[in-house]
Amino acid sequence: MGARSQSRSRAAARTTELLRRIGTEIRTNRVAASLTLVRVGAAIGRSAAWVSRVERGLMPSVSVTELSQLAAAVGLRLWLNTFPDGPSLRDGPQVQLLQRFRARIGATWSWALEVPIPVAGDARAADAVIRLGQAVVMIEAITRLADAQAQLRAIAIKARDMGISRVVIVVAATHTNRSALRAAQPLLLDQFPLGTKATMRAFAEGWEPAANGIVFI
Repeated sequence: MGARSQSRSRAAARTTELLRRIGTEIRTNRVAASLTLVRVGAAIGRSAAWVSRVERGLMPSVSVTELSQLAAAVGLRLWLNTFPDGPSLRDGPQVQLLQRFRARIGATWSWALEVPIPVAGDARAADAVIRLGQAVVMIEAITRLADAQAQLRAIAIKARDMGISRVVIVVAATHTNRSALRAAQPLLLDQFPLGTKATMRAFAEGWEPAANGIVFI
């Protein structure tokens, strides 16, 4: 199979998986809100059968606009994002950032780089996963915060899809990055409450951090 065919195959598999996942989330929220298929369909000008097919991931031709309308009808907001299709460690500075972090936490933690997400057709990978005893932490390296809220949300989704509960984001300690994070911090504090000192102290002592954290290196 050629590279183009492989790319199309991965895209088709990913689309199917995404539609099933979104459909499940829509159904879960609809049932929780005690909304019937008929009522939701009427709210967006669609039949109950159409809503049911979307919920089961059986509408490959459904548009983004239609998904957004259906999500809104059950109290959800559709969120779309993109991820790199291939290795996430794309540049020297990112690798160097991870190396500096690795030197800081010591040699007791075992490292695995470029750990793929265990979902068929999903090309995303964690920058690193480190382990010590029962502790498992996903590490992501960011050299430049362009849109802190979107970047950190994408990482949180990646961790969820990997089934890893603890995430530490290593950020290059530049003035621009610190300013970007300060601006986004009120929206991110619940997801990433630990700062550099508390996170690094836990690693140095051989413990999994008590919560997700952001470390400036």
